[in-house]
Amino acid sequence: MKFKIVLFFSVLHLAVFSQERLLPILIDSIKTENRTIYEINKEATYYSNNNVFYKKTKLTEFDYTNLSLGNLHKVDLYNPLQIVLFYQDFNTIILLDNQLNETHRIDGNKQESILNFENVGLASRNQIWFYDFMSQKIGLYDYNSNTFKFISTPLKNKIIYYKTDYNYFYWIDEENMFYNSSIFGKIKTLGKVPPFELIEVFDTTNYLYSFQGNLYFFNSEQNKTYEISISEKSFDNFYYKNGILSIFTPNKVINYLIQLP
Repeated sequence: MKFKIVLFFSVLHLAVFSQERLLPILIDSIKTENRTIYEINKEATYYSNNNVFYKKTKLTEFDYTNLSLGNLHKVDLYNPLQIVLFYQDFNTIILLDNQLNETHRIDGNKQESILNFENVGLASRNQIWFYDFMSQKIGLYDYNSNTFKFISTPLKNKIIYYKTDYNYFYWIDEENMFYNSSIFGKIKTLGKVPPFELIEVFDTTNYLYSFQGNLYFFNSEQNKTYEISISEKSFDNFYYKNGILSIFTPNKVINYLIQLP
């Protein structure tokens, strides 16, 4: 009996501690100086300060100011040649070129049928993804023709997280169900995600999420979770792109080099 008890606890020990860990390499730590940092890469740093949006390179700095639109709610840097700024208080989307010149302005209040933007992002074919919170539908806005179309029926549950790329609108609802919609309106259920506090979706099978002070990477194809070993146990947000994991705290950004499975 004693042997069986020892064997049981040995197996339990292996089950608890056998979860694989990813060990990122610290690159640097940058003070934010009351700035909101959106992305730091080899070409530029994108940030805002007092609702002024900046792009800083080694040689120069560009800025976009539009204080009449209130608080800058969302920045989409999916394509750095076509940056999307969202001013939710005034229901307005601004598109900028790579030198932060305004190229298009979409005012939801000035449409023939008012659009109430809540979630927006860059799509393909000169279009902007949007979720209209009044109709609860996902749509696409063509900023060259100033026309739009809804591509979904009303969603049943509230969106608590979303992300877009050229071809898909991804979202997680209040029941932690994960979906995406193609630009043609085909909606696919991608499963249920674990409890999270912050999350960043990469595609249909991979995402980073934080829970109870720990950071994890999940791959649904392998059905495998990896814990990411970082020293920060409290942070406001995180961001991953091209092998660089950025951890945002109230006064600095800590950058790690990491290889995801």
